[in-house]
Amino acid sequence: MNTQHAFVVAMSVVAITLMVEMHLGMAVDCDSSKFEPCIQYFADGASLPTPDAPCCENIQGQPGCYCEYIKDPKICKYVASPRAKELGTACRVETPDPSSCPGFTGCP
Repeated sequence: MNTQHAFVVAMSVVAITLMVEMHLGMAVDCDSSKFEPCIQYFADGASLPTPDAPCCENIQGQPGCYCEYIKDPKICKYVASPRAKELGTACRVETPDPSSCPGFTGCP
């Protein structure tokens, strides 16, 4: 019985390690230029009810990149805006509150 328990614990450690590595790997592969097709959704007075397909496809292809996008001074004001939450909802992508991003103190 102890051998089975040790095996289960070892496999759990391996699984958790792999999940953490996958999560860290996603952050490294984030490309903020993929967000550029979404900028028209944020234009002053934009009346776009929904973002277009290239916008959603790009951000869906980079899940978990929100806090990486917010570090880019060219797009920070868009990513940190209240409309970003609407974009995330429309594209079915999680957009956390900017204050939850490590080190974020505001856009330049």
